[in-house]
Parts: sequence; structure tokens; C-alpha cells
Amino acid sequence: AASDVYKRQMLERDVAIKVLLPGLPVAARKRFVAEARHGARMCHPNLVRVFDLGVQPDTGLDWFAMEYMQGRDLETLLARAARRSLRLPPRLVGKIFDQVLDAVGYAHALGLVHRDVKPANIFVAREDADRLMSAKLLDFGVALDRDRETARAELCGDPRYVAPEQALGEAGLDHRADLYAAGISVFQALTGWHPFERLIADGTAALLHAQCDQDLPRISRLLPANWSATVRHGLDAVIGKACAKDPDLRFETADEMRGALREALADAPPSPALARC
Repeated sequence: AASDVYKRQMLERDVAIKVLLPGLPVAARKRFVAEARHGARMCHPNLVRVFDLGVQPDTGLDWFAMEYMQGRDLETLLARAARRSLRLPPRLVGKIFDQVLDAVGYAHALGLVHRDVKPANIFVAREDADRLMSAKLLDFGVALDRDRETARAELCGDPRYVAPEQALGEAGLDHRADLYAAGISVFQALTGWHPFERLIADGTAALLHAQCDQDLPRISRLLPANWSATVRHGLDAVIGKACAKDPDLRFETADEMRGALREALADAPPSPALARC
């Protein structure tokens, strides 16, 4: 891990302090600083706010202070559900991604392409006062600022979630790469399985090949039999469009995908909620 996170009192509010471990490559520090600067620039309820950035004088450690949250990341919640042979309630998944896609669309409007949308970077936070759930998109360390820089032909992101053009290191990738990653994340959150689950153990090359050349299985085949045909076919359409190999065949915007997902899950069956985050 590139950092340690711990809790601290500052200005009579709880914050999380993220610290860059010493001895890491220069590129790691650049990503760390980029994450802090992007977080400070943005203001959205489903993005983590960054308050300050600095260097500890006595140790020389880089740090930044950000919003402190209670909860778990979505990857952890999925793993916990799997251990209990459960799925996340579909309405909860819908609420999570309704908020995440709103945040993604906000970032895109600022010219930012996240490039690492995945369950591990989606934090499901619980507010103490009213016990409401909110989802926060984390880690803009590898984000591309299209207004200030040009994407280089290099692989960037998690091979389990990268779009084909990202897997190929194409310099012209744009915001639609995030929609592909969001589609895979929705698939995983609803089914408990990654669409290329069997290839994960085979390593990066196998996953990148699959992202470029293999269609995702139809999500309807992995959903419970008691879900209505309307919901099942609606989700097939949403995932199929979000994860089209050709970016021109995907949703044009995060808001368009958000609306389609909301409509597809409108009649999803209620499910008993898992234990709280």
C-alpha cells in the first residue's frame, strides 16, 4: 500500500490523514500530490473532500488531510457478502451507483477522467447522525486532467476494470473509459462475481486480452430467477451499453448511464439488508 490512514483532531473536527510511505518512486509521489490537488479542487457530496496538503518537518513525510468517514469500501462489502453466501440488496446497489455516477459526471464536467473506477475505490459511508448511507468515489491519483495534460500511451488503472482503449494504452481515451469501468463494477456488485472472474488468477495479460476481445456474459444469467424479465433485460441493456468495446457505442455521459440504471432497477425486488457497514 502506498499510504497509511489514521484519525486526528483538527479544528475540532475529525479528519483522516493520508501519509505517503517513505522510499517510494517519484511517480508514486506525483500520484499522491495529484490525488490531493484534485480532491481539494472538487466539491461534491459523493467525492471525498481534501482540506490540506503538506510535509511533516521532522520526518519529511508527505501528507494530506481529508474528510473522515465511517464505513467500508464496496470491495470489502462484496467480499463479506460472499463469505456469507449473500448478495448486496439490488436497491442498495442502485443507490450506491446512482451517487457514484453523479460524482463521475461532475468530475467529467471538470475535465477529469478518473481512470480507476472500481469497487475498492467506492466507499460506502454511514452518517452517524441519521444513519443514512452515502457513496464516495475515492482516489483520483491516476486521474487524467484533459484540460491540462494529454494522455500518454501507457497502461493506467486496474486490469480488472480498464476499458479496451485503456488496456491498449491509447492516448486518445476519454471519459467513456470510466463508464466501462462503472459497468463492470455494477455487474460485480449485483452478481457477486467479476465478469472475467475465471481469468483473474491468470494475471494481467489474460485480463487485458479479455477486456479487448471478449464480451461480458449477460448479467441476466447470473441474477436470481425470481427477478422480473423487465429488470433482467433492462440490466442486460445497461451493462451491454456501458461495456461496449467501441467507446462510440457506450453511453455518452455518466448522467445518461445513471438514468438508464435507475430505470432498470426501478422494479428490483426488495432484499433483506446486510449488517450495517
